[in-house]
Amino acid sequence: MSAPRLPSQTSNRSQTSNTSSAAAASNRPPLRIHSTAIVSERAVLTGSHPITIGERAVIHPFAHLRAEGGSVTIGEFCTVDEMAVIGLPAGEIGEIVLEKGVAVHSGAEVLGSSIGEGSEIGVKARIEKGAVVGQYATVAAAEAVEDGGEVGDFGVVFGGGRGRVDGLLKGSEELRELRLTSQRKMCKVLESLVPDGGMKWRG
Repeated sequence: MSAPRLPSQTSNRSQTSNTSSAAAASNRPPLRIHSTAIVSERAVLTGSHPITIGERAVIHPFAHLRAEGGSVTIGEFCTVDEMAVIGLPAGEIGEIVLEKGVAVHSGAEVLGSSIGEGSEIGVKARIEKGAVVGQYATVAAAEAVEDGGEVGDFGVVFGGGRGRVDGLLKGSEELRELRLTSQRKMCKVLESLVPDGGMKWRG
């Protein structure tokens, strides 16, 4: 009598892969990702609240969208670079909104409630809980906006917390449009540089 036939290793690997994929999908937050957005397979999306990612937005590898404390909304033509964190940790409550054309650079952390259209958050900058950053504002590298703080439209935070208003941007609609256009072009370039995670996020 011949020995019982064992399942093939290939079959086992396939079943394991399918099980792992199903488990990963069940652990994801509710996702609404525009068909033109790029979300790297190596990005990190966590939490139980909804995450919305808009048209042509780009989420880099190792960027972390954290929806433990509330929903996270990433507007159209936003970029979230490597090691940047958007959203509150577990135990904190609050929604986070990045409006159109926001750039969040490497290692920055955004806990604040909203970042206005066309604004830029520098490398390793930190926006604390409840803080609000207005439109076309800039928070320079390694600077911080305190809990509940506010940076007005066209505001610039630099040099150990000093602030000023960017009069050129404030006074020129053309310059504001140029800033948004540059951000759109950056997103277009990144489409060919950052592979999309595909079914990992949309499956």
